[in-house]
Amino acid sequence: MRIPILASGRDQYGRPLGRVACGRPRRRLSWRRLGLAAAALVLLFAGAYQWRETIVVGGSALSRRIIGEQNTMRLETAYFGVLDLTHRVEYRVFGSGGGNPESGSVRRRVALRPAPVLSARSAGSLATERRRARVAPAAVRPLGPPARVPPLYPHAAASDEGVWQPLQLAGRGAYLAQHPIYTTFVRPDPSRPYATVTLVAFDSSAVRLHLVAGTSEPGYAYGAAGTGRIPQSVVRSGALLAAFNGGFKWQDGRYGMVEDGRTVAPLQPGFATLATYRDGSIRIGTWGTEITSSPSLVSLRQNALMLIDHGQISPEINRGGHTWGFVWYTSRKFYTTRSAVAFLADGRFVYVAGYSVTAKTLALALKQAGVTRAMQLDINSPYTQMALYELRGGVHGFDLTRWMARCPDYFLRTRQRDFAYLTVGKWGRQAAAARPSGSQGRGGSSLSGPASAVSPRPAPPRRAAPRAARSR
Repeated sequence: MRIPILASGRDQYGRPLGRVACGRPRRRLSWRRLGLAAAALVLLFAGAYQWRETIVVGGSALSRRIIGEQNTMRLETAYFGVLDLTHRVEYRVFGSGGGNPESGSVRRRVALRPAPVLSARSAGSLATERRRARVAPAAVRPLGPPARVPPLYPHAAASDEGVWQPLQLAGRGAYLAQHPIYTTFVRPDPSRPYATVTLVAFDSSAVRLHLVAGTSEPGYAYGAAGTGRIPQSVVRSGALLAAFNGGFKWQDGRYGMVEDGRTVAPLQPGFATLATYRDGSIRIGTWGTEITSSPSLVSLRQNALMLIDHGQISPEINRGGHTWGFVWYTSRKFYTTRSAVAFLADGRFVYVAGYSVTAKTLALALKQAGVTRAMQLDINSPYTQMALYELRGGVHGFDLTRWMARCPDYFLRTRQRDFAYLTVGKWGRQAAAARPSGSQGRGGSSLSGPASAVSPRPAPPRRAAPRAARSR
């Protein structure tokens, strides 16, 4: 609307025109616009906070190119310190820590009763399921739950803390009736009651472990790219039980990997190694002493040092630098999410996910749970992931804990990073009965023998001395 302009510079009512000399009214910022702008800022901040670790950790590569390696490490050290302080304040004010309740999403799928007795009807379903997963008959009694884990701090223990409960998976009732999967959690830090270590225990006689190299990690430096994908035949067969993350990136420690007899990255002596064998057995040990080249080896993945060896926590548990994920200070102050694989004393294979833990508090929880051997995998929430899969008109997965994200679909797509997955085993527990004393997993594979296809090849002179390892 045009406003009449008088020669005197006033309107028809005698009021000064001010800056409306052009004849147009001044546009004022409305409350509606202010509200929309505020809402946009809140949504932007909420999204950045929700994906804070992904943004920070994912941007570290760019930061290293701009400000250098050491300065980036200082920034990351400061960031994780502030994040830990934020979680502690959040717990004191709101009674939670970083959105991590004591019982994660997996706790809603546990049966608060003993494993079901195998009926005639379920036996028929089990036979059908075995045919789909190519499992030979095995008339064995289901494994009972492991012994309850005594709380590290009884005065702060939750009601179901340390209690192993059978996991319920849709479409897996017949399999789980004979080979139940048990889960529990432990709280290892009284100063951080929200910090939890979740354990999932599999009957190692009834699963097979498969290691998959990513399309980039850890073999990019050697031109040894992997498929980075679970074969569709495995997904369609219904044998897929679970999938979980691998280890650090190659540049963050030069850790080796072998996939189906093919060297993806050269193996290095002295590092913790997860190994699979042709008879289906699984072992965790130090490469070069406890695990060596053998014609029966299939796949291996190295990462860090042994977290727990023969039931004892590593003497290097508080070492900083590259040992458990690079930090500028000692590892006992580096609180983040961490993952690991382990064996219980009875031979069950365990995946471990720790929330807001150091290497030491993670190891304390595992030792309390009766773990005899453990190897840390990747750390930080973008990379600490596990999905469990159900059969509901197809394969459908869910995250192990609430603080994990994108796991089910993530593992069913092509991945740049290495990972592992578990399928229904082939033979049942008879193979386990023949394993020698002190062995792990299902088989009794010899760990000694002539060099085979998994013997490491010389590293190309492509890079200088190893950088300090980080958790990427």
